[in-house]
Amino acid sequence: MMGMFGMTGSGKTNAELILNAQIIDNSPRTVALIFDFAGQLLEGKGISPQKGLKDHPLFPTKVQYYSPKNGKMVIGLYTITPAKLVTMFPDIGYPQLRLARKLYAKLGKVWIEKVREAYSAEGYAGVGHLAEYKMKHVIEALMLKLSSLSGELFPASDYSFIENIVQNISNGITCLVDISGIGSEEQSRITCLTASAVANHYKRLWEENYEEWFKLPTLLITLEEAHEFLDPNKPRTIFSDIALTYRKYRVGLNAVTPRPSRINFDVFAELWTKIIMKTELRRDRAYLTESTPYLEYSDTEIKMLDVGEALMISEPKIRFAVPIKVTHYPEYLNRKIRDYAVPSSTSISEMENRLKNLSQQNSLQL
Repeated sequence: MMGMFGMTGSGKTNAELILNAQIIDNSPRTVALIFDFAGQLLEGKGISPQKGLKDHPLFPTKVQYYSPKNGKMVIGLYTITPAKLVTMFPDIGYPQLRLARKLYAKLGKVWIEKVREAYSAEGYAGVGHLAEYKMKHVIEALMLKLSSLSGELFPASDYSFIENIVQNISNGITCLVDISGIGSEEQSRITCLTASAVANHYKRLWEENYEEWFKLPTLLITLEEAHEFLDPNKPRTIFSDIALTYRKYRVGLNAVTPRPSRINFDVFAELWTKIIMKTELRRDRAYLTESTPYLEYSDTEIKMLDVGEALMISEPKIRFAVPIKVTHYPEYLNRKIRDYAVPSSTSISEMENRLKNLSQQNSLQL
């Protein structure tokens, strides 16, 4: 378990790229599930020269990219059970969950679709008739949640891209999930559902088929905007459980955020490896120094760090703050290129000339 902390512009994106590039380098022994909230990691936006994960030589064979823009990110309504509502809506109450279970038991996998139709036609009374339930405020609260599911991301189908992610992760394929460009609530639902499915796959195999679990690659989940999911003032999400209890299943969490002070203290204590970059906000610096062993006197140093510089703590192996300089990602790629043993590709100009010659030959034959 680890965390990357630093203000905007401190070099967190570059550090994420370096870390995940090394995970890809060690595939299939290691694998990453990366949630990209700003759409920066694929192309390396903000990195100069611009290089992202797509420029990694092993990207075509060792990385799968998902985005709502390419149609690869949909979760069919027929795959959503009442149990998954707890993951999607951490604030759901027990009466709502009990109602959902009654509806699911009666209607089966099409329950959300049928309930929506009944609600549209007859209001809460239509839903109440289906479930033989009369509590209006509970029905309205549940329907508010079900009605908020986007038709584009949650169509009426049996397909879910999450099943593909679980399969790829199990085979050592890193999955980059770009959730930029969609609403924050939809980002949260997709992120929690995906992480829960993958983490619970590891947990289930550990419990039921240890030999198969042993074959799985070690997984690191990179979660940007981690404070939105680990805030003690918000309902608990799957990421708190992962940080607190999933280490033994070889599932790790990399919590990336500019606001470490908003991370639950119990979770923060489990992030044994911390990469702390430039942080100017006093409240965040105080939280970092007071909550991290061996950083008691580093407040000013954290404030004065340059871009790409950081202090690293990694318990129990490194019991003091180590100053580090994160390698520039384009330099890392250039340095490692000979190690990948990837055949050199034909240049674009050569390919264009070859296509032009083939086109001319075809014209002559016609």
